[in-house]
Formats: sequence, structure tokens, C-alpha cells
Amino acid sequence: MPEWFKFVLIALQVSIVLLVLAIGIRTTWAEAIFLFQNPELLFKSLLARNVVMPLVAILLVKAFSIHSAVKLSIVLLSVTPIPPLLPRTLEKAGARASYACGLLVSHSVLAILLVPLTVEVLNLVFVAQAHFGPLAVAKTVVMFILVPLATGMVIGRFLRNKAPRIARAVGAVGNILLLLAFLPTLVLLWQTVQIVAGNGALLALALFILAGLVAGHLLGGPRAGDRTALAVATASRHPGLAIAIAIANFPGQGKLVIGVVLIYLVLNLTLPIPYIRWRRRALGVAGNGTPLPVHP
Repeated sequence: MPEWFKFVLIALQVSIVLLVLAIGIRTTWAEAIFLFQNPELLFKSLLARNVVMPLVAILLVKAFSIHSAVKLSIVLLSVTPIPPLLPRTLEKAGARASYACGLLVSHSVLAILLVPLTVEVLNLVFVAQAHFGPLAVAKTVVMFILVPLATGMVIGRFLRNKAPRIARAVGAVGNILLLLAFLPTLVLLWQTVQIVAGNGALLALALFILAGLVAGHLLGGPRAGDRTALAVATASRHPGLAIAIAIANFPGQGKLVIGVVLIYLVLNLTLPIPYIRWRRRALGVAGNGTPLPVHP
């Protein structure tokens, strides 16, 4: 791995901690445990993200003769939990804050058991020897999601009326650092596209995302906002955890997997846009998640 990339990773990690901290400042305890108190919604979200998506990954890997790094990335992405920065995106798409935060917390906690279990199941399917234990998952989930989220919730409780302003300031710093860290990775992104593109690689990644949107929308429950949230959440995977599993088990593919995951992130930022816009119109919300004005 290039020496400069280590500094990029540190910057990315710090930015994620700051952004999750900002989410936590705006989050209440009731929102954090929402899905644990709604087992039917929790079950449907697990079905979409932890059953349907690994099955989709298996089908895509077997259907496309694509580069091995792309196959590996799709499979690993399919086992990962909610990415830490997703709740704000879901709220902007019209989801209620309780459902968005509930998805992040519940899937992060359950990932400590579900990720290793799913990896072992996929070992049987592909006759592989990949392993990633609960402690390794817990380290990532606790350090980059649960601790900054809980810290933010405590800060928000003490700040009260000042909380929204502080959250915006912390979030702004995190966003700037995230952008500065992401820009150098464009070099790696371009190099990876040149290596792995062809034989339907980009199409397979796109189909993976689109399948997530469909699965989440169909399993999201009776509320339109929940369907939208689960659709976007099912298409969105935790890039850092996928890369960590790849480096731990397939070090020779590590650099390419990072590049493919970056391609996935770009596609996942763009492909769901028409769906999100459609759902915003259907839900009557603006781009910032606030209701649109109703004219007589």
C-alpha cells in the first residue's frame, strides 16, 4: 500500500468519527433503540440486508466472468452492516430520524455476530477459508460507530438548545476532512478502473446496488418513509469493514479491493439519485428532509 494512503486512511477515520459524533449530538436514546423496540421492522431490515443481499452477491459472482477482485468485493460488501454516515442521508430522503438511527444502531450491534456468521456461510458456498471474528468486527463497530454516537448523545443531552449548532459545526469539519481525504483516492480509483473494467464488472456492481434498492423498498413495511430508508440502506454497505476483511484474508488483493470499493461508493452515490428524488416527491419532502410547502 502506498505510504501516502496511510495518511489518507487516518484522515478518513477521523472524519468518520467526527461525522458520527455530529449524528449522535442530534440523536435521542429513543431513536437509537427504535428498531429493537419494533421487532417486525427489525426482522424485515435484516431479511433485506443480511439474507437477500448475500444471495444477490452469490448470483452475480456466478453469473458474471469478472475480475476476481470485483467478485471478492461484491461478496464482502454484502456481509457488511450500515455505513456510519447513512442516517443523515436517509433523513434527507424523507425517513423518520428514529428509523434511520435505529437502522444504524441495530445493524451495527448485530453485525458483531452476523458478519462472522455470514462469512462462514459464504465459505461453504465458495469453498473458501475466509475468517473475520466477532472481536475484529466489534473493534470497528465500537470505535467508529457506537462510541462516537454515544459520546455525541451525551454531549447533545448536556448542550440541549445549543446541540443543533454544535452538531452542524462538528459535521462541517468532518465533511471538509472527508473531502480532503477522498480526493487523493481518485488516483487509486482510476488505476483500478483500468485494471478491473470489462466483462460486465461495472454492470455487476450497478446491479448489486439496484437489487438493494428493490429489496429494501419491497421489505420496508407499510410506511412510505421506511420503505425509502430501507431501500437506500440495503444498497449501502460498510466500505471500511469490507476492506478490513479483504486485507485480513486476501492481502494480495487488498489494493484492488480498495479500488473496487471506491468504484462501488461512486456508483452508490449516483445510481440511487433518481429513486431518492422520486421518493422525495412522493413523500413531499425537500432535499434537506423538511416537508415541502403545500399550496392551496
